[in-house]
Formats: sequence, C-alpha cells, structure tokens
Amino acid sequence: MEIKDLKPELVWKFFSELSEIPRCSGDEKAVSDYLVNFAKERNFEVRQDEALNVVFRKDASEGYEDKPTIALQGHMDMVCVKEDNSDHDFSKDPIKLIVDGDWVRADGTTLGADDGMGVAFILAIFDDKDIAHGPLEAIITTGEETSMVGANALDASDIKAQYLINIDTEEDGILTIGCAGGCDLEISFKKEKEAAKGDFLKLDLRGFEGGHSGMEIDRARLNTIKTIGRLLTDIDDIQIASINGGVKRNAIASTAEVVFAVANKEDAKKEIESRIADILNESKDTDPKGQITLSDASFDEDVLTTELSANIINTLYALPDGLVKKHEGEIITSSNLGILEEDENEVKIISMVRSQIDSAKFNRAAIAKKIAEQFGAHCEVNNPYTGWQREETKLIDIANDIWKEQTGSEMTVETTHGGLECGLFKGVMPNVEMLSFGPTIEGAHSPSERVSIESTEKNYKFLVELLKRI
Repeated sequence: MEIKDLKPELVWKFFSELSEIPRCSGDEKAVSDYLVNFAKERNFEVRQDEALNVVFRKDASEGYEDKPTIALQGHMDMVCVKEDNSDHDFSKDPIKLIVDGDWVRADGTTLGADDGMGVAFILAIFDDKDIAHGPLEAIITTGEETSMVGANALDASDIKAQYLINIDTEEDGILTIGCAGGCDLEISFKKEKEAAKGDFLKLDLRGFEGGHSGMEIDRARLNTIKTIGRLLTDIDDIQIASINGGVKRNAIASTAEVVFAVANKEDAKKEIESRIADILNESKDTDPKGQITLSDASFDEDVLTTELSANIINTLYALPDGLVKKHEGEIITSSNLGILEEDENEVKIISMVRSQIDSAKFNRAAIAKKIAEQFGAHCEVNNPYTGWQREETKLIDIANDIWKEQTGSEMTVETTHGGLECGLFKGVMPNVEMLSFGPTIEGAHSPSERVSIESTEKNYKFLVELLKRI
C-alpha cells in the first residue's frame, strides 16, 4: 500500500507534500511560504509575520455563519534526527515515507509527524468544501521544537477565535487540557588549552533509544551525555581533545563521542571498559541496541587542560538528569541534558527543565546551576515559558461526548509533560477555551518515529464532528 491509498486522502496528501519540504527548526522559510501559497490559492485571508508564523481564515459553511470562530493550531517545524548510517540531508532531501502495516514511518530519519500531522489535519479541513463548520482560523507557528519562538512572537490582536484546538499531542483517546512549562539552563566553559601529555582514546556511544524528553523522560532511557560523565569521572590526568553529544535540547541524547588524552592508557582502558560493561548491563532493558566502544585515537592539536577537562567531566557526572517527580501517573518535573557541543572558544551544555509548577521548574534549574558553577562554569537560565493550567470547560464535554459516540469509550482527560504552545497563547488569549489532541505517534524526536494510520483516520473523523458541534 502507498501513501496515496490511505484514508483520509486529504490528510495524507498534505502530509506527503509537507514531507517534501525542508522544515527543521530554524529552517522554516520554504514551508512557511508553502502555507501562504496554500491560502492564497484558495483566496483565504492570510498573513505571514517576521517569525514566519502563518495565520489564515476561512468563512463559515452555509448555515453555520452564526457559530463561534474556532482556531486550529499546530507548528510547522520538526525535530531533524537521523540514524548514524544515514546520509540524509534535511536541508534538501524529502522525508521518505514508508507504509509499514498500520504505521507510516520514515527511512532512517525522524518522520515529522510531530507536528506535520497536525498541520496536515488543518490543511485538509481548510481544503475540504463538504464539511460543516463555523468561521475558522489557522495558526501555524515556527520554532516550537526549540524555544517556541513563533508562539512567543505571534501578534494575537486580530485573532477572533473563541475556541482553540491544538493538534499536537501523540496518544489516541487522550484529551490534553494542560501542559508543563519549561526553561533552558545553558552552561558554558571557556576553553583553556595545553599540549597533550599522553595517548589518545575515543569513546563512541551510539544506538540508544533517545526520544522525546517530555513524553518519554520517565522511561529511564540512557542519556549518552550524562553517561560520558560517568565513564570518565575520576580517571586520572584526562585531557579532552573533542567532545559532543545529543542533537536537540528536547530530545534524550542518544549519541555522543569524546576524544581524550590520558597519561596511563592501559589503566584507563581497563577501568573504562569495566564501566562500559556495567552501564550496558544496567540499560539492556531500556536500550537494547545501545553500543559503547572504546578505541585508540589520534589528535594533532592542543587539548583542553587537565583541570578544565576534569571540571567538564565532573559537571556532566553531577548534573541532575531525568525524572524528578511523578504523581498519579502524570510527570510533574524533569530535566534533560540535551546538547553537548563545542566551538572555538567554549564547551557548552544545554539542559531543558520542565515542570507543571513554575517554582519547581526554576528550583530544578537552580540546583543544576549551583552544581555547574562549583566547577567553574558560566550558567544562564533562558527561554522560560509558562505552563498551561488545567481548566474544566464546556469544550471538553463536547469533545468527550463525540469520542464516546464514535468509539464507544470515553477520552482520558489529562495534562502533558510535553511543552504545548497553548500555555503561551493563554497568556495573550485568556478567555479562549483550549484543548489538544492528536493521532498516536510513537518515537517522536527519534528515527523510530511513526504514526498510526488507523488512529489518524479516527482522530480526523473526530475533528470534523467537533467543528460541526461547537
């Protein structure tokens, strides 16, 4: 079976078109222009702002002119991660879609169903002339996967909606009515170099599960950045030559590598290999495909000083990472070491902190900041955003009634630990009732990402009826 054969046809048509367009976070110009052209071709009122957000409108269908205005909302950017052996270039190569039973996945890359599927739902609704609905607005933002830059920049002064439906959650039958807030702790070390004093080794961590740091942080998956700290702490006389890990602040780091010089290579190899065995044994249930290799290496330039190297390693070892609090099945507070990178002047670590409670979020960041500063790091807390506080509304009852009629079961109403733009929109649209839903997506933010075909059809049918009844 091919994509064109799947139902609903319009949803998969537009998802296929989106998959042809580069749309990594920060590279959204082409997809933003595509959305503008979509609206113009159908004579919809449309605007594109400096942040490349796109807002467009569709008149009510006949007989529904007196209905309240509904905004459909999603984000156009995606997390771009590929398997180690993939030569995919996200800046120009289309995402290759593969039908695999009830699932659509990509070929060795993230799929972009988060939130390409939400955008495809919106485009299908706006393109379909046969469904019943009141006045509609589409709000499609940029940079949701990085810092929610689009939602932060959105001018909502002309938004008329009384209801907002966010299509950006990832589990069938879940109605989301609240989300965690977040912030980034950015840690940096100024580089100080010296000549290498020993032999070089390389640690390479590959094949770990990774995943979405909001949705899967409670699954105890190994974080490769954190693991570098454990592998190298208290190894004598280490000098870091190069170091990097992770790809996105909101993705659990699944890869990392470090090249380093060590004074006593054989003793170091023996200790590190012992630690590797322990770690792989501990993680075999959560990360069965994970591999850690230690090999001889070479490096022709000066390296980081022994003191600085120790400070970086000890920071990675000591920094909090993972689940902090879970209550009644909901993740309350967590942090994720998402990025470890270097440039000519600095080594940088970015930890993303999430919590339903602002005070807990900032406390978690403060603890990590205090630890890193003890090892001489410069630390800043950036990109804070407030969560979306749970509200009981009429919209929830309407949605639940429809779902029960269509599926025979009630929706689970809950908050999510993932970040949703609804929290930011609530700040500028406090009287708008909001909810979020979406088809089942597994493995978001990782090359194993896939979306359920059956769930897609079910959720689109639900959305069509919801628009009719509001």
